[in-house]
Amino acid sequence: KTTMSKFGHYQPEADTASKIYIKQDPRLADVGHFHEAVEIVAVLEGEIEAFHMDKSIRLSEGEIFFADSFECHYYRKISDEIKAIIIVLSNDYLRVYRDMYADKKLPSHLNDIEKNKSVIRYMESWLNDNTDDFMLNIGYSNIVLSKLIEIYGLEKREKKKDKDIGVKLLEFIHEHYVDDISLKDVSKQLGYTKEYCSKIFSKVVGINFREYLNFVRYKKACEYLSVKNELRMSTSEIIYKCGFNSSATFYRVAKEQKIKNINF
Repeated sequence: KTTMSKFGHYQPEADTASKIYIKQDPRLADVGHFHEAVEIVAVLEGEIEAFHMDKSIRLSEGEIFFADSFECHYYRKISDEIKAIIIVLSNDYLRVYRDMYADKKLPSHLNDIEKNKSVIRYMESWLNDNTDDFMLNIGYSNIVLSKLIEIYGLEKREKKKDKDIGVKLLEFIHEHYVDDISLKDVSKQLGYTKEYCSKIFSKVVGINFREYLNFVRYKKACEYLSVKNELRMSTSEIIYKCGFNSSATFYRVAKEQKIKNINF
């Protein structure tokens, strides 16, 4: 569970250029997250619940879930055992889709089991190829998206100005979390007022700028602390390396994360 509203936390690694993730996995992310990449999950066996923005969707064998750019989502297993194919496509694989359908998107619940069979066969072929060939991956992504559009059509996408500004703020945090940054600094760089950016950030992410900045710093510190012997760094050195100005601030934030039950 997460207290980060329906928006969760931003996963910048999913938006790396030419990034593609395709895997058959019995585990699904159970913490709210979002990215510019689109995510497609096909349930092969068992049953899951997909939490998507402010609604939940129950998915059984043969059904497919689609999360568009910047739509928060996470999952819960209903069956003890599940099998699912997860595909995460960064923008490099969405160019034709975005060019042709800039203001539209696929529905989130794709539940025609019979018609999904042909799409899932392509997904399984793609998975079995397990290739790093960029052109082949583009081909597969276009086929899968084209088949889904043929079956389900498209619906109107939300206007994305707020999301664009929110993501720029998020990217700034992830690039500069080690520095002494403030919302005032980044708002000035973007050409907006601090008050406007504060409103947008809270709307997109669900918590305020400072809380999210500390969340990112704490998450990174936990990663370093888990391997601190290999790094040959003290706890204090790691805390300062991750942007905290004191140990007291780090431990206060750590306590807040545990109270909020935010997991990584």
